[in-house]
Amino acid sequence: MENPYLSPAAEANSRLAATEAAAPSNVRYAILGVTTLASLLLYLDRICLAEVLSNPSVIKALGLTDAQIGWSLSAFFWSYALGQVPSGWISDRFGARRMLTVYILSWSLFTALTGWAVGFVMLFILRLSVGVAQAGAYPTSGGIVSRWIPLAYRGTASSIVTFGGRLGGAVAPYSTSWLIPLCGWRVAMLLYGLIGAAVAGAFWRLFRNRPAEHPRCNPAELALIAYGRSADPSPNGSAADLSEKTKPVVGAVLRNASMWLMCLSQFTTNVGWVFLVTWLPTYLKNAKGAGESSGLMGTTVLLVGMAGMLLGGRTTDWATRRLGIRWGRSLPLVLSRFVAAGAFLIVPELESAWAATAAFAMVAFATDLGVAGTWAFMQDVGGKYVGAILGWGNMWGNLGAAVSPPLLNWVSAGTGPAGLATRNWNIAFAVCAAGFIVSGLASLGINAAEPVAPNNGE
Repeated sequence: MENPYLSPAAEANSRLAATEAAAPSNVRYAILGVTTLASLLLYLDRICLAEVLSNPSVIKALGLTDAQIGWSLSAFFWSYALGQVPSGWISDRFGARRMLTVYILSWSLFTALTGWAVGFVMLFILRLSVGVAQAGAYPTSGGIVSRWIPLAYRGTASSIVTFGGRLGGAVAPYSTSWLIPLCGWRVAMLLYGLIGAAVAGAFWRLFRNRPAEHPRCNPAELALIAYGRSADPSPNGSAADLSEKTKPVVGAVLRNASMWLMCLSQFTTNVGWVFLVTWLPTYLKNAKGAGESSGLMGTTVLLVGMAGMLLGGRTTDWATRRLGIRWGRSLPLVLSRFVAAGAFLIVPELESAWAATAAFAMVAFATDLGVAGTWAFMQDVGGKYVGAILGWGNMWGNLGAAVSPPLLNWVSAGTGPAGLATRNWNIAFAVCAAGFIVSGLASLGINAAEPVAPNNGE
């Protein structure tokens, strides 16, 4: 059999001949599209709060202190991180169609209810709830990619799904800053919740757990998707078969050094990256005098990151064909993390708000360039346990995200009643750069050629 990683067009040539030359249907693209739409909503609802809490009238209405703002921004990531593994395993066990629909409806409800928060405690609890509900989204999406997309295109497909997330994140600052003057922040949160209900309905209608279960997926497409995979478990098997075969693999994960290095890489990456989606609007307004332009600047940063997200999938697939799976997954991560660290270190030398925005955009681009490789690594080593294993890695990444807002608030704490305006942001940037450096060094040691669990199949 040809190596599907080394020959990305091989499956089309060999499998079409074996299926009476029938043209494959294109259901996999629709599945990828609706999964990307869910990813867009995921980040829209996740990131909108940073813009809300940079608004002085909202802070006054809720009676929030600087520390409470930091913990409100952090709350989501704690519950999101700790929910990754169980929710990923639940999706493997009960099927992506059912569980991702439930997850979308749940986080949309809690997002809408956030608009009714009356103080710190209620806001904190609702953000914890959004984190719990969103925890299963990316582990489930990783499983969807692994079951619906041919092996040779995993990196590219992963980059498209995560591109949806970055698009939602890029839209969130601008749309939220536009909606608040128009209809108020409470109504804005309700609107985001209603959009989520519509996305959940679209996902349920279109998606099926396995290609073989979809009425519009023809034999040629089934063969195309199955090319290069081991027979057990087949991507075309039933959901019942999958639920019987899927078991927790915690012991295997704990013994895998490569997986621990990937977890360290994800943790320290998010210590630095999360600044862009939490404290950045506040920094631009208070340290650079950006005013209402902060929303546009934040959106610009994440839009540039989106370009890195799309390029990252092709980069890791290309590198894997040229260098093999070991270095093809590792080196793009290493280089991108060092670039992000350098971008953070030059911010203190920049005077204008837009110059700083350009440096932050480089952080976003470099970070997102490596995301598809991270996902592909989890799919490479995860086999039939992709949901749980991707959830394990995401858990550590989001623990880093949870630590970041209060940590950066603490190391750069200002003085006086307007502490946010007088804080030492340069210390925060140094901490962010250090996180990316550690991430790059850890990424040198990952090896996608070694599965987490032996004989786990695809």
